[in-house]
Amino acid sequence: MVLEKNGIPAKGTLQRAYKEAQKRWGEYWKIIFNQLIAEFALKNKERVVSIRDPHKPSESLKQLLIRSKRERDRIFVYEREGAEPIFVINGGALAFYKDKVKNIGGREVPTELLTDFWGDISWAGIANEGDVHLKEGKKPEALLKRIIELSTEENDVILDFFIGTGTTCAVAHKIGRQYIGVEQLDYGENSAVVRLKNVVNGDQTGISKEVNWQGGGDFVYMELMKLNETFVEKIQDAETTEELLSIWEEMKRNGFLSYRIDPRLFDENIEEFKTLDLEEQKKLLLEMLEYNGLYVNYSEIEDAIYNVSEEDKKLNKDFYEGRKDA
Repeated sequence: MVLEKNGIPAKGTLQRAYKEAQKRWGEYWKIIFNQLIAEFALKNKERVVSIRDPHKPSESLKQLLIRSKRERDRIFVYEREGAEPIFVINGGALAFYKDKVKNIGGREVPTELLTDFWGDISWAGIANEGDVHLKEGKKPEALLKRIIELSTEENDVILDFFIGTGTTCAVAHKIGRQYIGVEQLDYGENSAVVRLKNVVNGDQTGISKEVNWQGGGDFVYMELMKLNETFVEKIQDAETTEELLSIWEEMKRNGFLSYRIDPRLFDENIEEFKTLDLEEQKKLLLEMLEYNGLYVNYSEIEDAIYNVSEEDKKLNKDFYEGRKDA
């Protein structure tokens, strides 16, 4: 504020300040006023209406709309089989605010029809959902809930080929769907198995409060039966050349070697192998393996050389072929 020499504000300055204050408080009042209207509409949603043009009206409804234009301020009731009646007045249909209000996340809010851009779902604060963490890789449970509910019914089976930390399966569990999840990577303490255990125990993050999730249910966790994958892990964990040579001997006895490799040629050059550094030795041994044989194929489950237990055979047959008594 500009001051004159005697310290008293100039007259023009006071007038400008007053107008600025009026403008500012007018803007504040608009915000307060709009909020009061919104609260009033929610509390009186059964009685708050607007007049709209019906979407694709039938011929009989069109005739009633025309009649209502002539007979002003009279409410006509258009009955519909299997649906609520339409109330017509002055050439339009009454749209009740209650039809726009939905209970989302435990509170009533006005809603709009969805478009193909779902900007209403927040990605903020989802790091701790399910008590598992995947930086910049998780999706909100609210997003998966919407997708699943739009495309499935209760007890349908949801398949997720890349389960990650288990968001899809966790949501499916909470809203009454069956599910199958597949994952190649090991997320350790942030795995889908950990998350689903939390769900069974009553996890209260994500959509839990919205769907009143209290825990319960169960799930089956299975791993592929390792074949050459066992040797891959042993090679990666080895710390000395002697360990790698021991693994090589075991690979020749029990592993599936690549058809491109001649084991005798490797043995003939074993001294040269020893001169390589450890990482080069590991890389060379990994190339000896047949990567189409990392795991036991289901088609070979009865082959005695794989020593598949009867319990595992039954589990696989139930999974792949379906239970005979189902």
